[in-house]
Amino acid sequence: MLIELIVKDLKVFFSDRRALVISMLVPIGIACFMAGIFGNAGQSTQDAKLSLLVVDQDSSDLTKNVLDNLNKTRGLSVSVVSEETAAGEIKDGKIAAALVMRKGFGTQAEAAITGGPKPVLDLLSDPSKGVEVQAIQGAMMQPLVAGVFGGGPAMKPPFEVRDQPQGVKTDSKGATQAHVFAGMAVQGLLFFSIEAAMGIMRERKLGIWKRIRAAPVSSMMLLLARIASGTVRALAILIGVFGFGIIAFHIKVGGSWIGLGLIALAAAIMASTFGIFVAALGRNEQQSRGLAIFVVLTMTMLGGAWFPSFMMPDWVQKLSLVIPVKWAVDGFDAMTWRGSDLSTVPVAVGALLVFALIFGVIALTRFRWDVETA
Repeated sequence: MLIELIVKDLKVFFSDRRALVISMLVPIGIACFMAGIFGNAGQSTQDAKLSLLVVDQDSSDLTKNVLDNLNKTRGLSVSVVSEETAAGEIKDGKIAAALVMRKGFGTQAEAAITGGPKPVLDLLSDPSKGVEVQAIQGAMMQPLVAGVFGGGPAMKPPFEVRDQPQGVKTDSKGATQAHVFAGMAVQGLLFFSIEAAMGIMRERKLGIWKRIRAAPVSSMMLLLARIASGTVRALAILIGVFGFGIIAFHIKVGGSWIGLGLIALAAAIMASTFGIFVAALGRNEQQSRGLAIFVVLTMTMLGGAWFPSFMMPDWVQKLSLVIPVKWAVDGFDAMTWRGSDLSTVPVAVGALLVFALIFGVIALTRFRWDVETA
């Protein structure tokens, strides 16, 4: 009897060839993606360029020489801006670091070479991008020293580099923790969407949706009701995740609580419509679950919720702009450790609502009401 039961389960498993193939393709696809990025880490380091903003308040011959050396550094992409612009770019999460050479740096550095006090270079940094900041520091030190010594042999730096994290009064650890909670909260929303979609598909298989449709309620009203209930449940997940983070890890909302709420609402709507989208396009639960998990994991990786985006190829960084995860995570970051005001909210909320609209429209037009047409 035991053997017969085992054989029966294996027959069911292998009979659905599409689900079997998807079960294999999902881990293969994710493994290929990760291997493509990290397997060529050495080549990526050579080809990729780290963005560094430079503020030259001294405008001396020495600082111009430093700038020339930084521009010639293969791993750096250097832009000269004002300190206000640099601080704003970092607070908005667009750039990881900016080097500030204060007035008088050239004279002080030359004096330090002969034993005088060392001048200080300020490095404005994004606390949530610690790995990228460290990589930038490593890449810029040699051209900095060579620029001060006029291209001579490497010597002990006649200056000090002072890290200046930008944003609210949140240390690097706090910023990283806030970023991790934001990324995992968004990932949790999307996995909730998958389970919600599987629930809809089970109900469809049982004929529940077909019977509900017989009620004097329009099809659009039925789906909108499911989207609304899904939004409320998604909001509950976000409240639970961020509530735990605030209590247990002392995550600070340095920006606007209203802004945080608006971004949370937009993210919840996006996640709810994504669930209906999956249910509308899916043919059966087993196949759809595998594909949906693959899509969610890919979006989470590309959206910067798992690891720093600078580690990915340039084309992947550009691709992340059309992924909802990026906008949700960036929005939550802005309202927590970055301490941004309400002026930064419309962009993130607008992007998330656009994704929600796309998912919703496709779902409303493609939804299958009975299993026979699925």
